[in-house]
Amino acid sequence: MEETDAHSTESQPRCEYGKTLFAEGECQSTGEARSDGGLLCAPHAELVRLEEREDAMLANVFEMDKWLDQPRNRIDNLHWRRVLRERDESLEQLRFNRELIEAHKEAI
Repeated sequence: MEETDAHSTESQPRCEYGKTLFAEGECQSTGEARSDGGLLCAPHAELVRLEEREDAMLANVFEMDKWLDQPRNRIDNLHWRRVLRERDESLEQLRFNRELIEAHKEAI
């Protein structure tokens, strides 16, 4: 019976998170979700989703910073302040997302 259980768990696909260049060690969990052609367990799939969201938000903040730094954009003070407020809100979302990522890494 034990041999059968060991054989059946070996044939189940494993999470491929640790097989990438950016990860530390291999995950031993069963793969459940597909992400960019790889098979990930649910916790690593969520971590990848949070990291991708962080990258998108960082790119958005970077673009807002570039726009805010242009002197000609200060002419429309109301619009400039609105973009500045949106940037500040995005930074707050980034901080929260970073906390989620750190908590997720600790849980894994």
